[in-house]
Amino acid sequence: MSNSRKHCLNNVEALLSKAQEAERRNTEEALELSKEALVLSEEYGYQEQIAKSHMRIGRCYWINSDFFQAINHLGQSLELATKIEDYVTQAEALIGLGNVYITMEFTDQALNNYHTALKIVQEKALDEQESKLLNNLGTLHEDLQDYHQALDYYQKSYLKACSHEDEYGKAIANLNIGNVYLNLNQLDLSLENIQKAYQHAIENNQTLLLAHSYYSFGQYYQKTEDYSKSIQKLKLGIVSAEESKDFYILVRSYVELANAYDNHKNTTEARLHFEKAYDLAKQMNSVEFMPRVHEQLARFYERHDLKEKAYTHYKAYFDSSKIVQENRRNERIKNIEFQTKLNTAIQETETYRVLSKELEKNFRQMQVLSDIGRSMTATHDLSDIFNQLYENINKLMHVDTLVLGFHNQEKKRLDFDLYIEESVRQESFSLDLENRKSLSVYSFLNRETIKMNDVREEYKKYIQGVASSRGDLMLSAMFAPLVVEEVTIGIVSIQAKQRNTYTETHKVLLETLASYLAIAIKNARDTIELARLNKRLKSLSEQDGLTGIPNRRLFDEMYSHLWSHSEEKKQPLSLLIIDIDDFKDFNDTYGHLTGDEVIINVAHFLRDNKHENHFLARYGGDEFVIILPNTYLDDAHQYAQRLKDLIVEMKHIESINGAVRVSIGLATVEPHPTLHRDDFFDFTDQQLYESKKKGKNAVTARHYNRQ
Repeated sequence: MSNSRKHCLNNVEALLSKAQEAERRNTEEALELSKEALVLSEEYGYQEQIAKSHMRIGRCYWINSDFFQAINHLGQSLELATKIEDYVTQAEALIGLGNVYITMEFTDQALNNYHTALKIVQEKALDEQESKLLNNLGTLHEDLQDYHQALDYYQKSYLKACSHEDEYGKAIANLNIGNVYLNLNQLDLSLENIQKAYQHAIENNQTLLLAHSYYSFGQYYQKTEDYSKSIQKLKLGIVSAEESKDFYILVRSYVELANAYDNHKNTTEARLHFEKAYDLAKQMNSVEFMPRVHEQLARFYERHDLKEKAYTHYKAYFDSSKIVQENRRNERIKNIEFQTKLNTAIQETETYRVLSKELEKNFRQMQVLSDIGRSMTATHDLSDIFNQLYENINKLMHVDTLVLGFHNQEKKRLDFDLYIEESVRQESFSLDLENRKSLSVYSFLNRETIKMNDVREEYKKYIQGVASSRGDLMLSAMFAPLVVEEVTIGIVSIQAKQRNTYTETHKVLLETLASYLAIAIKNARDTIELARLNKRLKSLSEQDGLTGIPNRRLFDEMYSHLWSHSEEKKQPLSLLIIDIDDFKDFNDTYGHLTGDEVIINVAHFLRDNKHENHFLARYGGDEFVIILPNTYLDDAHQYAQRLKDLIVEMKHIESINGAVRVSIGLATVEPHPTLHRDDFFDFTDQQLYESKKKGKNAVTARHYNRQ
């Protein structure tokens, strides 16, 4: 190696070393150093340093919550490190990917990367990486609220860090151990470990660790109800988070600070800091954070009876959740394809070096598999998903029968509503999970893929006996559980009449197809549930909270719609504005609860006495509106008079003396492009005013013509 190349290599290694150190205090600085190292490495073709640079860049993007950039760079690092057999970088890239997927809540994919990394670090005795990995496995179990398992991993990580004198690794383990003890309400042990991490961060100027330590202190003091101290620590944490450029912990710190203020009964400051968290999350342009922030804001506003703002953020929560689900769906698809590609690369490195015809065939199969997966995950209709699977699966293997069963948790059984044999849909059926003669039940309960090429002989490996089969006898069969985010949601089975139909390659293909299918099914179910919740939220936002009848929001929509409809059909439109007479006296004399009771009784009376095509709403306070489509003035006047008279006779409220009376303003119009509905509403309101001037308990009715 020439002196210039050696000098350049030393520069690259120095940059990467500085980047690793900078990551602990300022990720933007670490990112710039890593990118500079990548440019130099690529210029001179240093493969090992290219892989390391991509790994460092990926970690920085993960800390800064740019998850898709993180996955891109960590994936490139992993692919190259695998090819050149750089086991340290390979393990670091796998750990990094696991960290990203934990943050994105892809628990199953995080586990997949961590377990692959664990195999490498244990085989190659990479103590530093094993310490990190044990720590991250602890984080995964902490997120799953399996705190005792998490504590076990963190303590193993601490011991491993001690064995190779990694003080930073020990501090990270201390902080995480402290957080677990916090969740277990062992507060003394929690504080002791958090303080150790904090002390290391102070002594070594590690602002990133300091920000996380202050965040944990903030949580600790909220647990002890010392809200003033919690606020103090969280403010310090925000300063450290801003300095380290870790936006993930910065947003979390603002949210926790807002909760501390809220618990401290300082609603103004709580609202201010919730809004800061929201603004920061928007600036980060990280869709993964938005549902959490919207949910926190919605619950805050709901607690403080700010219903409009609560509804706005609940709606935004569900909308942003849909975006997250879609991104996760796409990322899962890419991850399945990447893992397949990576596994092929590993196989090439360790065994095959030269592609054989069988590998070329497998590659073509994977292309077909990818096409099938994309088509399935592009729809939210379960029948469409099933039909597309059946129509395309014979491009990969021979299938006479395809069966798809879903777990019915309530009834503890598998429901097979999607069952097709030789292109003919069959009747649905169910299997109890206690059934010991079902291969489907066995595969589901044991989360195990089964391949059999002579069912009559091989079933004995799995079950006690075979129940009578449906349809024609199938001698070859495979069963694969449908697993998504570590939850088994169902089972898929493919079957053929002939023996020896399926190979190990077919088994791998079915497992991959099952991954696609599970994603598609979960996405479809999530979409249906979000639609249901959105509909419920919309209904609640259009309903008056006191009376249960439509509110002004819905009135505005219906008024616009019915005006346009009447204009189009050239039909008359009548409008009643109804006001309870002397309502203020009810409140002053009997109190607001009785006043509310009067409003409720009148609302329910109007609801029960309106015609089917009328639209009734509470306009505000003690005022109601009724729209009468295709109704002329005379008919509307008779109806209004009858309402006024009947209200007087309405059953009295026990707590008040005398009858309830109303004044009504009525107007009729033939909507026309030259008229405006707001002017018509004001005109009708003038008629109500005339009724009040007459001495109340009156109806004033006029036809509206443009002045």
